[in-house]
Amino acid sequence: MNGRNFTRVNYSVGASIMYDNNVVMCSTDNLSLHGMYLKTDHDLPLNVPVHITVHHSSQSSFKVNAHVVRKEANGVGLKITDLNVGSFVQLRDIVADKSKDYMKVLTETLSMLKCIC
Repeated sequence: MNGRNFTRVNYSVGASIMYDNNVVMCSTDNLSLHGMYLKTDHDLPLNVPVHITVHHSSQSSFKVNAHVVRKEANGVGLKITDLNVGSFVQLRDIVADKSKDYMKVLTETLSMLKCIC
């Protein structure tokens, strides 16, 4: 995870991946404002567009659209392509809360504005 441009934080909660006509249950391992790593043993194809729902509490979730950019035996790396304002705020709040550098997360927030729909 070294050399990344966005703050990445460890965060483990339930999630689901939707692609084509498939739904895969998984869990988050880490996330940033730009992407995330999801733990799954399901073999997802590279570069496929996916819709992710992160269930960060029993009453709250957020959704992002992403592409699979890395596959490993125990999961997949995703690059976020777009998300709505409400989901972005929830994601940003999680990263800011888990990060040790709030000002860096604030700067990263500005660079993500083009992905918010």
